[in-house]
This record gives sequence, C-alpha cells and structure tokens, in this order.
Amino acid sequence: MEVFTQIKNIRHYPRIYMALGTFDGVHVGHQAIISNTVKKAKNDNCLSSVFTFSNHPLSVINPERCPPLIITNQEKVNLIAELGVDILYNIPFTNELLQLSPDQFISLMVSNINLGHIIVGENFTYGYRGTGTPAMLTSVGVTQGFDVDVVKMVDIEGSIISSTSIRQLIGDGAVKQAAYLLGRLPSICGKIVKGDQRGTKLGFPTANLAIPEKLLIPADGVYAVNAIDETGAKLQGVANIGNNPTFTRQIRRIEVHILDFDRFIYGQQLKVEFIDRIRGEIAFNNIEQLKQQMKTDIEFARKHYFSAG
Repeated sequence: MEVFTQIKNIRHYPRIYMALGTFDGVHVGHQAIISNTVKKAKNDNCLSSVFTFSNHPLSVINPERCPPLIITNQEKVNLIAELGVDILYNIPFTNELLQLSPDQFISLMVSNINLGHIIVGENFTYGYRGTGTPAMLTSVGVTQGFDVDVVKMVDIEGSIISSTSIRQLIGDGAVKQAAYLLGRLPSICGKIVKGDQRGTKLGFPTANLAIPEKLLIPADGVYAVNAIDETGAKLQGVANIGNNPTFTRQIRRIEVHILDFDRFIYGQQLKVEFIDRIRGEIAFNNIEQLKQQMKTDIEFARKHYFSAG
C-alpha cells in the first residue's frame, strides 16, 4: 500500500475508487466501507484508496471534546493495509482544512486525484462545520465526473456500530462486547518499561507497559489477554490495569503477567489484546490476600480462556 501524508497530485495514476471518512477505529462498519471500495475497484480494474486523517478532527475543532483514541495512527494504517487498499491518504487535519467549504474540499480532491468513485457512510459529513452531506456529494459528483455510493451504518443484533459505542464499552471494561463491534480484540501497543519489581517479589513477574498518550484504556481491573511480542509470538497472560490500591500507588499502569514465560523483554514493544475482564480492581488488606487473588485470577484465566481444546 502506498501511503501519502499530504495531499499529493496523482492525477496521472489510473482511475481511483475512494473510501472517504475518519475511520477512527477501523471497526466493522468502517471495514465494510473500505472492503466494498476495494472490491468495486478490482471489478472495474481501478485503484482502491482511502482518504482519512492521521489525527481526530476534534483535536483541532474542539480539543476539549476530542475523544481518546481507540487505536494509534500506525495501527490504523496497518489495519487499512490489511484490507487490501492500494493507496492511503493519511492526512493531518489542520486549521487550513477546517476552513474549506464543502465545494472547496471536493475541488481540492478532484484537482489532485483522478476520482472515479467515492464511497462514504450515511453519517458522513465534510467541509466547514460539517455542512457537506452525502446528498451534496452525490450531486457534486454528477458535475465533477465521479459516482458516489452511500453505505448504510452496520448494525449487530439491532445495535448500530459506532466509535462512540465502542469507546463506551472499552471504557467500562466490556472488552468482549467491544470485540464484536471492532471485528477484533481491543488492543494496546506499548513499550515495556521497568517497574518497581513488586510482581517479581510476589512470585508473579509482570511486563509493565508504557501507556501511549491520549489512547483509550479499558476500565481498571484484571483481564485475560494475549501478549504479542516483537517476533509475532502470541503468548497467554493476565493483565492488571489500575493504580494498585493495595500499595497506594497513584500512577495508573498496565501490568501483564505472561504465563509460563521467563525471557528478558525490557525495552521491547508488546501488543496486548484484551479477551475478557475477569474482575474489577480490589484493595487488599495485606500482601498475602493479594498473592492469593493473583493465583486465583491466573487459574481462572487458564481454565476459562487458555485451556487446551
């Protein structure tokens, strides 16, 4: 996949079919739009593309209302690439783009890209203050020489899939339910940093994850997880998110105990996939109670999530 981080003139490229949207979680609904674009482009011997933003538009429009990120920008790029897209415009949303009227935005696109087809979701808006609508885009396409498909929002069992609902579920710790809407397990990628070594002293060594800034973190508690290291190996584990109230620590952390594992991995990147929440965070009266609960959590995870067969 060819990636552009600025609007580059590629009118000399073959005809392009484009999925247009924020795609901030690349969830099941977003995947439907992008996959539809790829399929149509292949059928008509054209190139498939996605035009999106590397930052959430609200981070410029109204930073105080900007939601936490479901995935990092790099993860977004990787997920779009996995869908078979030929070209990705991954553009920073800026004040300059913010000021463009709907007509100016489309003119910018048409003057740089040989557009044959645009595919958007039914809730898509564009241009200054989001005044551009799918109906307006369809009308403009008639005069500018491109077709427009408007895809209905995807629902699962009657519930519309949206980034907002996914954020709510993850924020509440309902990662198993969020996975259905994402089409994959919710995950966090981060660098393993040295902690206070308390887990090792308790007999349950942990990999402490540096939490990426502005990223959505599941609710405090204990989770069954997959831990994927830099080699791509998928390991089984139990993760704790929280402030560790037993030791009155104030800094929120993600600590992952990888089952049956003893390699040195400080400084490496680790991807943690959240399978399900085992319990909420508890403040214990003493260390022995904590150790016993940690043992119980691990046994529960082995039995219910990682048992052979």
